[in-house]
Amino acid sequence: MRICHFLSSKSFAGIEQYVDEISQQQSKDNEVIIVCGRKILSKFNKKNVSLLSFSSLGRNSPIGQIRLAFLLRQINPDVIFSHASKPTIMINRIKRLFNFKHIACLHGIKSNLKHFQKADLIIAGSNQSISSLKGSNFKVIHNWALEPINYNSSSRKEYFLSIGRLVEEKGFDLLIDAWKEINDRLIIIGDGPLKKALQTQIKKTNQEDKIIISPSVSKQNLDEIYSKAKMLIISSRREGGPRVALEALVRGLKVISTDVGHMNSILEKQFLCRRNDLEALKKLISDSFESYEEIDQSEAFCKVKKNFTIENANQQLSDAINSLTI
Repeated sequence: MRICHFLSSKSFAGIEQYVDEISQQQSKDNEVIIVCGRKILSKFNKKNVSLLSFSSLGRNSPIGQIRLAFLLRQINPDVIFSHASKPTIMINRIKRLFNFKHIACLHGIKSNLKHFQKADLIIAGSNQSISSLKGSNFKVIHNWALEPINYNSSSRKEYFLSIGRLVEEKGFDLLIDAWKEINDRLIIIGDGPLKKALQTQIKKTNQEDKIIISPSVSKQNLDEIYSKAKMLIISSRREGGPRVALEALVRGLKVISTDVGHMNSILEKQFLCRRNDLEALKKLISDSFESYEEIDQSEAFCKVKKNFTIENANQQLSDAINSLTI
């Protein structure tokens, strides 16, 4: 079967990592093509997949739609996965010209899902993502965490950790305010449009000696970052996952989080707080800060290792594809 993944991202982050990893799994039994922007093309593992660059000139560009139609005519996929809103809208506009099946992947929480509902099937990462969907053309397939390669649990623990794209949804502004009364280091790993604003906030709250924003790191360096962390903190306002929580838990690194995505199906209630609530986040951090070494999340570690695997996700995706193409 010929499977195509279509993205319009300008940076390589969570969605792109998802596509990169699942495409390698799918390539064991299928021909897989990834279509994305030239800027991120080199970030993907090209070992078993084909990579094609594409410039859309914007989701409403007629020239972009024509370009996409010609490209898909050459690829001739049996199934196309559109990742996020813009690619989904573009595929919706031209798919009547083709015979492929369209699977729209919902990677976060969206207020308007009408474009996704035009697909043959919607794939979402958590029940929260599809809470407002109507009909039955959706399937929840949880994200995964790959087994670590170089994680060292005996490393000296130097800081608390938070990871994610520097955007409003991730709630790093709340985390910075919640950290005012905590006397320890916090490392925020990520890039994004709010970087300058968050650095200004850190300076205004006199926390430059405690909070550092560091650029995103490669997969090769990720284990070192996790190895030195005391705990991972998720402060998101909205999430489809979050993936970084799975990465931490599969390594045996403890996590506290706002109640987003699939977190309430993994963590016990005492490790969660209301989302977009500064006082609730402050209390969660304060309650966990002094006793983080005594916190027992062994049940969550086992749950992630057993259920949140790429093999499980790939099998569910294969079953979903087969149900559409039979």
